[in-house]
Amino acid sequence: MTTATSFAKLLLAHLGIDVQAIETSNEERADFLARIGDAVTLIEEKTKLEDPGAEAVRQEALREGKVHPTHIPIKPDNRLSGINRKASKQLASSASTFAHDFRLVWFTATGNGCLGKQQQFIATIYGTSGIVELDNSQYRACYFFRNSDFFRFRENLDGAVAAYSDGKELSATLCLNPLSPRYVEFKASPFVKAFGTAVRDPVTDEKEGRAFIVDRDIDRKNQNSVLEFLQQKYSTKPLMSMDMGYSSISVQVSKQDG
Repeated sequence: MTTATSFAKLLLAHLGIDVQAIETSNEERADFLARIGDAVTLIEEKTKLEDPGAEAVRQEALREGKVHPTHIPIKPDNRLSGINRKASKQLASSASTFAHDFRLVWFTATGNGCLGKQQQFIATIYGTSGIVELDNSQYRACYFFRNSDFFRFRENLDGAVAAYSDGKELSATLCLNPLSPRYVEFKASPFVKAFGTAVRDPVTDEKEGRAFIVDRDIDRKNQNSVLEFLQQKYSTKPLMSMDMGYSSISVQVSKQDG
């Protein structure tokens, strides 16, 4: 269901992509079709607004002159996975009714810590973790280190747009799903090309040495087994998983202090 402000429509129009809204009905449907060149993409848009309770606590702390910290762990989140599950169902229910080539979910995080929420969404779709090789300071992302929504919903999610807005600017990254049966075609489509360099592709990241990929049927809950697989696949020294986080602080400054 679209919000009053459709961040997707704003950015797609800016990229020269035509957007056709899908009429609502009794059954849950995707939000719209996006057309560019000969490619038609079925899109379901989701927006994570500021939690009213959390924002009230933050504002109260600022009024009292206190420093308010925010910390968001950059790892898969069950609530975000629930958003993707619902989006996948909506895309599937619309697939037979509306002619299209590709399917994706568009997620926009807003409010305090919106950048951290965007990164958490990316970690949820890819099941990522950070990997550090012992005796080597290099840090790499590892795709599909954990159970991921791109694996669970690979038939309905060819990709996802992970965006955030602080109320002034909108930033977005198009994330490709290499597990989708339409991955090759989607990557070569004019829709993806319209995003220019704002595209994240695990296959490219691995080829260029920026990331690892767990591409074997292995128990993701057994971290040691996953690390051993990576060590053997990439011929590395022992590896360690290290999740990052997004942290920020808010403080209210009076005009007199300025």
